[in-house]
Amino acid sequence: MTSSPSEKTVAPDEEYDIEIPAGIASDAYYDSQLTPMRAALRRFLLPYIRSETPILYSMQLKVRHPVLDVYFTTTAFSGNHAFFMIALPVLFWFGFSEIARGFTLIAAMGVYWAGFFKDYLCLPRPLSPPIVRLSRSKSTCLEYGFPSSHSTNAVSVALFLYCHLLTTDPASWSPYTRELSILGLIIYAVSIVYGRLYCGMHSITDCIGGSLIGITIWGVHWTFRHTIEYYMVSPVWWVPLLVVATGIFLVSIIPDPVDDCPCFDDCVAFIAVIMGLIPASIHFASTSYSSNYPVPATIPYSTDLGLVKSVLRLVLGVGTLFVWRLMAKKALYVLLPPIYKLFSLPYRPHFIPASTYNTLSTYPIGKVPSVIDLPSMSGNAEIVGLQSTMDVHEKFSQAAAAQAQEQEGVTMGLRSRKGPTTHEEINMEEKSPLLDHQHIHHHQRDSSVLSNSSTECGSDEGGQEKNGSMYASRFEDEAEALLRVERMHPPKSRFDVDIVSKLVVYAGIGALAVDGIPILFALVGLAAEPVRF
Repeated sequence: MTSSPSEKTVAPDEEYDIEIPAGIASDAYYDSQLTPMRAALRRFLLPYIRSETPILYSMQLKVRHPVLDVYFTTTAFSGNHAFFMIALPVLFWFGFSEIARGFTLIAAMGVYWAGFFKDYLCLPRPLSPPIVRLSRSKSTCLEYGFPSSHSTNAVSVALFLYCHLLTTDPASWSPYTRELSILGLIIYAVSIVYGRLYCGMHSITDCIGGSLIGITIWGVHWTFRHTIEYYMVSPVWWVPLLVVATGIFLVSIIPDPVDDCPCFDDCVAFIAVIMGLIPASIHFASTSYSSNYPVPATIPYSTDLGLVKSVLRLVLGVGTLFVWRLMAKKALYVLLPPIYKLFSLPYRPHFIPASTYNTLSTYPIGKVPSVIDLPSMSGNAEIVGLQSTMDVHEKFSQAAAAQAQEQEGVTMGLRSRKGPTTHEEINMEEKSPLLDHQHIHHHQRDSSVLSNSSTECGSDEGGQEKNGSMYASRFEDEAEALLRVERMHPPKSRFDVDIVSKLVVYAGIGALAVDGIPILFALVGLAAEPVRF
């Protein structure tokens, strides 16, 4: 997973003490870091994303309202990976095992493939300013834009649940309940997808791409759902081996991003959950603690348990997962670094290699899994300005493109005034110092370039932008902007051992949710009587 020196050639800038590609424009920067195929696809899609920024800006001017701001920033939480990581165990523990298994698989594939293509294409979000981004999550603005993972998840989940509603017996529903449920799914999907546009977090192209991925994932799963469900709970010896091998393969092929994008962490977390969930479901189905009605590996639950025991199930289950996460990650931080050092194991870009640190035994571990960073539901959700390195590259890339167009116009104007010219005269004009002086920065170097002080994702503590010469180097401007963004958002320390740690921790979470914790429920008297035929 390492990047060879030939793949990334960068030179440290002495003044700003950060690595910046020496003297190249931002589009050329991405072209130099990506494979020809990735660079070509990026160049194909980028004009569409850029051309939609004025449309989104005009829409925000016309329809933004404080009530809608609250609605769309709040409902966005129900379309991201954190929501699914919280909701899915609850479905298992309260008797909806079949739906929960399909739900988990669809959500995992949505998060994985959306994150895969984000890192593969490295496409920016709509640029702010002029767009005002609305988000209550501190990490979302640090990710690439295309495709929209919210759209992927919302569309795939809504279609999955819609099809389940259609396959149920209408007589089992009270009047209009099924119709209202379908209406609720439509409102959910539309709110999430349109909300990404309203909040300025994605372009139209991002949402279309995400929705198409979601439709594809749903279509494949729904077509083969019976076969998939059979192998997820049947004692076929090679299924666990295949699941683990496939999971490791999927993690290994995630592309290396140019920027430090956190998508990889969520991809690994959800793949690991599947790696733990399927083998554990197969084992649980073979125990006397499980019900085989309505489907095998159903976790017994009945409303006869009452409210108190139902709440205790939830508290015990969630608490067990948190304790597992803390203990497992702490142990892995002690055990893995010496192994990585001994075998000089490879590491991904933007991850700290084991050769640069001695131990992680004293490194602090958060109280909850990193993928469940609950967004703040209070405070200002407006984000204006550059929030990530990809934002910086995109701003200066657009500035360079505008400058190139103006220079071309000046050149054509000079030629038209002089009349027909020879090839030699054109070459002399193109080398003229007059044209070299056209390298003018049309972007304003003020506090709005980076962020205002009320941003949810961070604030610009520098306060004042220094006054540069109008002929100053664009490279120096970009280097300064990158440095200030890094100061606003200090990158989270990510160690090479985190990849294996995350696989083990989240595989354990998946296994405990469907096997260990249900058995614990039975042992402490919080389980219903299993139904077995």
